[in-house]
Amino acid sequence: MANGLDELVQAVIKGKNKDAVTYAESLLASGVDVYDIVEKGLSPALKALDVKCTSEEFNLLEIMLAGRAMMDVMDKVVANHLGNAKLEQKGTIILGTIKGDIHELGKHVVRIIFRCAGYKVIDLGKDVEPEQFAQRAKEEKAEYIFVSSLISVVVPHVKEVKACLQRCNLRIPVVAGGATLQQLSAEELNVDYVAKNVFDGLHYVQRNEVKA
Repeated sequence: MANGLDELVQAVIKGKNKDAVTYAESLLASGVDVYDIVEKGLSPALKALDVKCTSEEFNLLEIMLAGRAMMDVMDKVVANHLGNAKLEQKGTIILGTIKGDIHELGKHVVRIIFRCAGYKVIDLGKDVEPEQFAQRAKEEKAEYIFVSSLISVVVPHVKEVKACLQRCNLRIPVVAGGATLQQLSAEELNVDYVAKNVFDGLHYVQRNEVKA
């Protein structure tokens, strides 16, 4: 089993989605539990990407391809095997690119990685009004809001998200991320945390879970 799981890990890290699906299907056919595939196959791959993301080896395309491989295993193997049963969700994240910005690549990475880490991600898309973040967070009973942007002109809209939450009597942490937003402080953006990258954002959420 160990060799098969190692092959799965390597296939995911290298972004070989078809190989990853094949290895996962073979593991299931040989009697490996689906939860082991997630915890011992996908999770180690996720940690390996974490390390790369915080080192000089960071490559956005590589992260994207690995994320696609992980999601293919989740969607084509794990989900099919479980049928109506689902892996336990750790929480709900509202995600979107703020009003005035139509960039989505970074947001896609966040969605993929958080889903692979066990979170339910509600992706609102691009050019999202601040009020919509608050509205969906209330509807979905979300634990976090993640706001993405690559341009500076949208900073005033980012600042509005917290105010919208307050008007809805919601106390939900807001996390900002993206090339331009990373240059500003949480105070300047009126958010709870500014993530340096997708894994920094994931670590922030996980640290809060431990405290809770």
